[in-house]
Amino acid sequence: MPRLLAAASLIIAGVVVLLAEERLRFAESALTAWVLYGPLGRPARTLTTDPVFLYQQVPGDDTSWAGLVVTTACTAVFYVGGVLVLGGLLLLSRRASVPRVAAAALAAALLLVVVNTGRMVLIAEAQARWGAQGFGWTHTVVGSVLMIATLGGCAVLFARLGLLRRGTGGRRRGLPAMPDRS
Repeated sequence: MPRLLAAASLIIAGVVVLLAEERLRFAESALTAWVLYGPLGRPARTLTTDPVFLYQQVPGDDTSWAGLVVTTACTAVFYVGGVLVLGGLLLLSRRASVPRVAAAALAAALLLVVVNTGRMVLIAEAQARWGAQGFGWTHTVVGSVLMIATLGGCAVLFARLGLLRRGTGGRRRGLPAMPDRS
């Protein structure tokens, strides 16, 4: 019963994330503005009407404000929702333990949010420094490669934390131990 409850909880959480996509895009824009303003010291703020973060391309120059929209194509929400649903579906089988799958889903979701926020900060910084060409390269090429690599990393992370047991080696499956060649 606890396994079924955990599976249902992850699936429901994933569906809620997917259904709350617009509100979460507002949160992503606020997080990106916070990173730009706080740690990086670039004046930034968000709009309340759209999931947009604004930033000064030249700090102190009130005529240099620019903004970027967190669109449905740029959000981490769909990845995070998918990871949570996948984690719940994995728990329906008895192959993985509940704590390990929950930890894997949480770690993968956090990694996706952190990297996607970093990608948006990188796009804003590139646009501020190199204009439309900087935006184009970081948004299409660098951002795409970064997110594909992150998805691959999340798959490995998810498999390592959620599916593979520690210390299983060959012996647990009835295979002979490998000789030590050191």
